[in-house]
Amino acid sequence: MPVAPSPLREVAPGLHVCEAPQRFLGLEMGARMTVLALPDGVLVHSPVAVSPASVASLGPLRGVVAPNLLHHLHAGPWVDAAESAWAAPGLPDKRPDLAFDGTLDTVGEPFGDSVLAVPLACFDMTREVVLLHRPSRTLVVTDLVFHIQPDAPWATRAAMWAMGGYPGCGVTALERLGMRRDVARTELRFLLGLDFDRVVMAHGAVVETGGKAALESAFAWLW
Repeated sequence: MPVAPSPLREVAPGLHVCEAPQRFLGLEMGARMTVLALPDGVLVHSPVAVSPASVASLGPLRGVVAPNLLHHLHAGPWVDAAESAWAAPGLPDKRPDLAFDGTLDTVGEPFGDSVLAVPLACFDMTREVVLLHRPSRTLVVTDLVFHIQPDAPWATRAAMWAMGGYPGCGVTALERLGMRRDVARTELRFLLGLDFDRVVMAHGAVVETGGKAALESAFAWLW
């Protein structure tokens, strides 16, 4: 029997998440949607297979972000429901069926000064857009890092271990081999200079505190 997505849960004031099953290359990786409070509503990052009505109690759906070239499968209903829909660079070409209002291709604040959007050009496989939610001091990433836990399916743990992404908060051999290291160094320095303590990622456990140290450790190989 399929596993249903988890109920929306509060991680910090103004920060909610919803976890759902998600398979990738035959592995159960899980996926996490993040809902960020804006002064006049909410912004949804990386939608999962739940209805946009699931966030209605938190306020008007001001925006939705499909944050990289892999996390877009469930974006359709959210794009239709949100006041504005934003894509990672390259995604509108991959999903011409989705009516995005814009592409997040420069560092900026299209959602107001409570959220900073930071596009990353270092890994062409994902072209990820990271968000900094300033009120909760949270960095929201997608596939930039993983934090797979001991309770994950054994096949997932084994595969991630073989790829160098388990245990702990880290990256896999795909990132190590595929990232343009000169670009990644510049972009990681920028991220590590931001004011955050928590890291919310799409796959694995949230790093509730010490997130900056965890991110720096995950990319120690880069330097």
